[in-house]
Amino acid sequence: MRDENQATYSNTHDNWSSLIGFSPAQGYLAYIYSLVSLVIPPEHVQQAAPKQLNENLNLQLALNAASTYLLTLTIPGAKSFGVFDEDVIEQVLKIFRLLEANNNKSVRANIIWMFFLTICDDLKIVFRYVHFKEHLKPRDRIIRCLLEVLYMNFKVGYQNTCASGLHGKCFELFGEIANEHNGDVYETLHLIMRQTFPMHIYTDSPQIIGAGRRGGAMQSGEHISDWFIQLIDKYPDIVIRILHFYIECVVSNPIKAWKSNDEKVAIGYAAKYDRVLFSKCNKSCADFVLEAVKADDAVGIQTRALDLIEKILLQQSEVEWSIFRYEVSKVPREVPLLREVMRCLNDRTLTVRRKACQVLILALKQGSPMTKKILQESIRFVQFEDTDVEALAEPSAEQNELRFEKPGIVQYAFSFQGHEQLELEVKNVPQTVYQRFLAADNGLARSAGIALLERLVLVNPLIIYNTNFVKETSLLAVDRLASVRKSALDTIETLLEAYSNCFALICVYCRIWACLMSDEDVALQKLAISSFDRMVLKNVQPLEFSNEPKHFMPWRIISTLLMTQPRAYLQERFAVLLERESIVTLVNVIISHLSTSMATDAWGLLLFLSSRITNNMDALIAIFNGLSSYNMKSNQFLALQLIIGCLRNFSKPALNQLFQKLLNALRTGSIWLGIISSAVNLLNQIHHLSTSQSPSIASEVPDWKLSLLEDLTEGILTSAQNFQEEHARLQCLLGAYTEIIVMVAQDVDNRIVSIVFKYLQECTKLSESEFDSDNERMTNWMIVIAGRLCLRENHLANAASKLYRTILTKNDRPQIINTTLIALNDLGKKHPSILESNFQAILSKLHSKFAMTRVRTFRCVKDVILSGNIKLKGPILISMLAGLVDESAEVAREADAFFTRYKRLYNKMLFDHCLKECPFDLNGQAILRGVRTDGNYKSPLKGPQMAKNRRLLYNHIMSSMDENALLLYFGQLKLLAEKTRDPAFINNPGALIVVQDILFIMRRICYCTKGKGKEKSSRGEGDNSDEGEDGPSEAPPPPPRPEAGEAPGRGRGRKADLSEEPLKQLERCLRYVEETHRNLQSVMSPELRHTFESFCQALAMRFPNYIEFAQPAKFWQKFRSSKAPKGARRKRRRMEEDEDDSDEDQESENDSDSEMPLDRHKSTPTGSRLSQRKTSCDMLVTELIFQPPDW
Repeated sequence: MRDENQATYSNTHDNWSSLIGFSPAQGYLAYIYSLVSLVIPPEHVQQAAPKQLNENLNLQLALNAASTYLLTLTIPGAKSFGVFDEDVIEQVLKIFRLLEANNNKSVRANIIWMFFLTICDDLKIVFRYVHFKEHLKPRDRIIRCLLEVLYMNFKVGYQNTCASGLHGKCFELFGEIANEHNGDVYETLHLIMRQTFPMHIYTDSPQIIGAGRRGGAMQSGEHISDWFIQLIDKYPDIVIRILHFYIECVVSNPIKAWKSNDEKVAIGYAAKYDRVLFSKCNKSCADFVLEAVKADDAVGIQTRALDLIEKILLQQSEVEWSIFRYEVSKVPREVPLLREVMRCLNDRTLTVRRKACQVLILALKQGSPMTKKILQESIRFVQFEDTDVEALAEPSAEQNELRFEKPGIVQYAFSFQGHEQLELEVKNVPQTVYQRFLAADNGLARSAGIALLERLVLVNPLIIYNTNFVKETSLLAVDRLASVRKSALDTIETLLEAYSNCFALICVYCRIWACLMSDEDVALQKLAISSFDRMVLKNVQPLEFSNEPKHFMPWRIISTLLMTQPRAYLQERFAVLLERESIVTLVNVIISHLSTSMATDAWGLLLFLSSRITNNMDALIAIFNGLSSYNMKSNQFLALQLIIGCLRNFSKPALNQLFQKLLNALRTGSIWLGIISSAVNLLNQIHHLSTSQSPSIASEVPDWKLSLLEDLTEGILTSAQNFQEEHARLQCLLGAYTEIIVMVAQDVDNRIVSIVFKYLQECTKLSESEFDSDNERMTNWMIVIAGRLCLRENHLANAASKLYRTILTKNDRPQIINTTLIALNDLGKKHPSILESNFQAILSKLHSKFAMTRVRTFRCVKDVILSGNIKLKGPILISMLAGLVDESAEVAREADAFFTRYKRLYNKMLFDHCLKECPFDLNGQAILRGVRTDGNYKSPLKGPQMAKNRRLLYNHIMSSMDENALLLYFGQLKLLAEKTRDPAFINNPGALIVVQDILFIMRRICYCTKGKGKEKSSRGEGDNSDEGEDGPSEAPPPPPRPEAGEAPGRGRGRKADLSEEPLKQLERCLRYVEETHRNLQSVMSPELRHTFESFCQALAMRFPNYIEFAQPAKFWQKFRSSKAPKGARRKRRRMEEDEDDSDEDQESENDSDSEMPLDRHKSTPTGSRLSQRKTSCDMLVTELIFQPPDW
């Protein structure tokens, strides 16, 4: 082509017109085709060869031929003279198979890969000068070959030194291919994007085999995403469309074979594309994502859209335009994204809710500077409000105490625009977390809610005070999942580290921590002790070093525990757990605080740690001797308990001194009433310690109890004669006397009994208004003393019970009545006949005007009934049932717990019988069902004015009955027909109220049974097909086992039989409806008519097939109706949309009388899980755990 003197390109010689004469196109193409075929010769060629082929020579010829052909395509005239041939190009491209066959570290492989570097350079020249716009097939085949090289490198790594270079050459070739003369740029890029779509799951750079370098982070230019981003500068409009296509595909239609992690990686590349498009072109996929996250019935699309939002929120991005700034929105794009994420917290689907929660948590922790600024300002400036917030009465600060004070409301000072779009959503986030996460049935949802709540409170501590934070987080103490309980404690610890000595957080911490101390999971018990070590013991500092709130926090924690938890429970749990854990206790530092304002808390802490104290503690006795003022009473009690627990750690002289001091205090009555019992116990412990060390002389030592008893008797008789001046001393002497008398074998002195009885008799003559605080305090003490004195002897116990009955009859002061009930109950445990003879007087207090009295009475009656001493029937049953609808929430909860336990222990069919008998008994008409009752007893729920309460009670009873038992109640239709035939019955106003109650019950049964049927065939709120992934959600309760002697059901036939009989009975009894209506015509009032018609309509709705053929047809005609079938409704995405999109079926079921009695006392809607978790904790703790401290 060129002579020796021509080394450069020449239009004269470098043209196929000058070559075609001596090098015809057909011959040239055949020559190239043949040489290229030598790289992998066909089998028949190998067989025809005269000798073995030289593979290396053939390889060299084939590669040189391929390179030569590609270069000759760039000579002008190649297409005109037929040199450009698609079949030959296809044959040339087959040499790319060599790369896969020689993908190793051998010398031959290195040579081959090096040749392909040259071939790629040749291809770049071809695509630069040769137009492929009309030859798309070979172009696409070349793209395919290049992509195979890229995918091979990503899968197996760089196998030789030339692999990485060839990897980069492929992207350079893509750049040459993506020119207009090689085909429509959009179509070309669209093809490359489709072909490289699966490449977007690779995050690591291909590893270099043999060089010791593993994958690691992707290097710049090694991934197709970098190539597309580079093209933005060249083809901005086209690349925007291509990248948006990728983003939409990843979110809405990813490759089905991808795993979850692959999808997340692909979404990461989508976020990368979006960030570059937004910064360079002011284009964002935010609008598409906001629509995708609202997708109906497409949980996968919603979660992937939230994943993309998460990536966007975590990376900083802003439009990098210096001109045309007017086109850039002043509202950050993070604002609408965050608003939609917050709305997703209330989505119907649990998976979406959890994902949205995760996005918010990550945005708060690791978000971009703009995201963090938006969230922190929005959360900090919004004023949170909630209903029924538990307002804790914070105690006054101790001397020199540093604490976290409730912050004031921060004035709005937003540094970004569009904050008004977020205000309402941010304001609702805490309440959404409480209702949709902490109250969820799924354990993972509750854990996610805890984590989100922690991040919110770290931004704005006002959430603690202005929302239901305290109440909702306290309930987590008795969550059913150990992981949730652990998360709750960890969260409160984290918050206490941020807001040290915050009283509200301390209250929650104490509630959770106290429950974990006796948790069923031993690991959580250890966690509780470790937490106590971190939060309390390690923060205790001498007063001179206490200069931070966290140094005062241990004392506030101890004081809260002493106020809210049973001390004996805490002491017992510490003794058990400290045996297994090694905790360093700085006893001397704690003792140094006994002379400060934290003295009470220091005594309490020493008491909890008493099992680990081994030091000589004589100094404590000296400190105890100084506790004589009125303000030191609680300290004295704690000190005595501590000394009892560490008795062996004191010296004998110190114990002897203490023994004499306490003995003199008891003898003279100069001791606080609250520590008399502890003082006597300590004296006894010291005495036993002394005798145990020297048993031989124990009999020679005079009995201190007898001598003390004599002195007490004389003191009591003397003080009684001078009652006005020595009544305080008399109380102490009587208390000490009752403690000692039970320890010795002596009868009670009748003179002392007469003094106590005489005082109580005088008190019974006083009216309630004549009692002052001193009088009431003395009376309470005398009631207690009388019970203790009379406990041994039956005749004294009967005499005391008569006094108690008189007090119950004539007095209604809550404290006196409560003390009397406790004393009477204690006497009844030793003398059961006393309770039987006084039970009517006790029962009357169930209707006291004071809620506290009703609660105490209910507990007393409950204990008696559950012990089996009194039968639950007649007036007793009616009074106990009335407790379920009491205005006091505490009484109602006590009643509910009582009946639950009673049915489990004694009579599981109790409510089945009650439902039939209560309409008569509650209205005082038991005689109508043939039962005579006490004529003096009046039902508390009798009369029309109590109709609402009776209906609440019926609803409660029905809610705990199964469907078959409810359907059997329609047998009462026959009873109604028989009763209403009697003129005396229908003319009795009370009997007509009974009829209305029975009709109400049967109407509610229609709704209840229909609702239960629907529940069995439909999902609950928030459930979806992907909830099975959530692992530690609570397992359903096991099916009930058959009772003894009852054959287990088999298959479906047995189940069908269970409901067959009730329905047959209903069908037979429908004829009595018209007869009852006819019998009541003469006395039919408008109210009774409305009740009857409502019942008939409910029957027609619930049992349309039976009503269709019910007789007489004329009566039932107006109640028969047919409903058109309703079409399937689109799934409502947000829970609040349910309220706007109601349905007629639900309107018919949501009867106005469906309220439950216990629901009236719930301040916020709570699921079934809350009621279960509240009753699952150790009874010793739950008695006080949810009560705020009474400061």
